[in-house]
Amino acid sequence: MPAYYFAMEGYHTGEKPDPAEDKLITIQYQKIDLTTGEPLGEVTILKEWESSEKSIITAFYNEFFKPEMPVTHFIPVGMNLDYEYEMMIAKFKKYNLPAITSYQLYYQRPRFELRPIVVLLNDGRFTGARLDLFSSKKYDGSHMRKWYEKQDFKKIEHFIREETEAVLKLLQYLSKYKTRLGITKKTEPGQKKPAERPLPPHREKALLAPVKSPAKAMQATKRPADANPPASYKSSAGIAKAELRSSKKSPAGPKSAARRSSVPLNQFRKHTPTKKNTGKRG
Repeated sequence: MPAYYFAMEGYHTGEKPDPAEDKLITIQYQKIDLTTGEPLGEVTILKEWESSEKSIITAFYNEFFKPEMPVTHFIPVGMNLDYEYEMMIAKFKKYNLPAITSYQLYYQRPRFELRPIVVLLNDGRFTGARLDLFSSKKYDGSHMRKWYEKQDFKKIEHFIREETEAVLKLLQYLSKYKTRLGITKKTEPGQKKPAERPLPPHREKALLAPVKSPAKAMQATKRPADANPPASYKSSAGIAKAELRSSKKSPAGPKSAARRSSVPLNQFRKHTPTKKNTGKRG
């Protein structure tokens, strides 16, 4: 679908711009790639001072708004497109062109509006959310009235080209660094997830290596003595047999006796019946 940077400049005699009453002095548009913000053609500037208001709005209508043209034939991209839309409604009606309603413009035609993005960049404040504060653009539209009255048309054209370049650079920046926002598109049902890239060998080994839990690491740091595994449990009979073997190997003496267990050995030894006295009675 072709997208176009799109803007209109108007001359107003009142305190504030009014698209229904302002004089249309320029219409500018440039075909772009909406996914990257890169231009796909040269910028076109229709100038009222070279012809008339009627001729430039008629040329614009014939280029993009004939009844047989689909709504996707012209997708506008711009800053504060509400002004342009209200200007189109008023001028189409003024010069007896096929009428276009606000419903057809706002609800039936896709558009890409930059103003909400600039408001977010301006910390959520609408006041001061201007393109010249967040781009290479040097002036805002307040100079247009003075330049038109002085017939300084070169400055008007320079302003238009500068504004067009500023919008495209902002789009290009947003497209290039949109992944830094940390927001990714959800995978649709039935859609395969993108294949993961294999890790380098050294990274894979590092991931497969066993990792100690934080609790164990802290315990090992605070109590190094507890890191040794506890001795295996032995039964009392096993303890007695082990001490008996050690007593046979070591010479008898007070030292070896002191090393013996405090538990009497006779209660663990095998019971031996006492021999009867076979001597004769006296």
